[in-house]
Amino acid sequence: MLAVQADPRNRGMLFLLVAIFATGCFPLPYAKAMQSITPMVAVVGIFCWALLFSIPGAWHLRRKANFRPKNIIVITAVAFLGVVANYSICQAIVGSSATMFNVISRVEIIIAMILGWVFLHEPVGLRVWMAVAVVLSGILLMRNTLTINLDDWEAVLWALCTAGCFASIQVLSKSIIHEVDPQVLNVLRLSLAVLILLTLPGLAVEVSMLTLEGWTWLGMAAFFGPFLGRINYTYSLRYFTIAKAMTAITFSPVLTLIFEFLIFGRMLSAFELTGGALVITGILIAFRQTGTSN
Repeated sequence: MLAVQADPRNRGMLFLLVAIFATGCFPLPYAKAMQSITPMVAVVGIFCWALLFSIPGAWHLRRKANFRPKNIIVITAVAFLGVVANYSICQAIVGSSATMFNVISRVEIIIAMILGWVFLHEPVGLRVWMAVAVVLSGILLMRNTLTINLDDWEAVLWALCTAGCFASIQVLSKSIIHEVDPQVLNVLRLSLAVLILLTLPGLAVEVSMLTLEGWTWLGMAAFFGPFLGRINYTYSLRYFTIAKAMTAITFSPVLTLIFEFLIFGRMLSAFELTGGALVITGILIAFRQTGTSN
């Protein structure tokens, strides 16, 4: 604990590790909920739960927020982009396979790195580009069943829209992360997102018809995803560049595969094991320290 407090990078790594663990857990209860709940209803339910989880911490840290006009505009933009991103996810998955969406949406890493370099002036060295290439290769191997037809062009565009929105959210969040605490930011963006979503025709009625079991699975998904995962990831952006943080978070699908094996006994294929090894290798390349002082 003393080492974590003494070195800011250790503190940032702790936040990142918690974010990776939580993001790896998120798909399991989410997939269970999606067996009986439509995508947009699930999104609203998860956002509502995440909002409830985030309120106590945000209230405690409410004074650690500078609500100048620029920050208010950024928070509003983050909320709007979150809604568009989740709607795009639903459209992409409905129009094609989840496998294709998972692979194409990983372009988010590249987009976020470029946006961070252009707008935040974050350096992106050759080593990081090499790490991203290795990670993406690993993800492609893990999703070896990918097939893309020309008829899927609309779903591809929705997947790219998702990647662009989430990448923009990373850059916008980091631009105000030292003026607005991540927990306060999470509550504000979730509140705005829920208000926007509930204005969609018929959606509020569908949400009100959710069963107790549905709310339970969505609550578990919200705890690991938009609450624990998102907040810790946003805190990590105080200590790492977007490029490094996003490269590390790509380990979460490997963690999901491990949890599926441990909990449900699903055997991992050779492609998944090899792809996971490549993802880990890419992350190690990105975080490898150089110089004798390190």
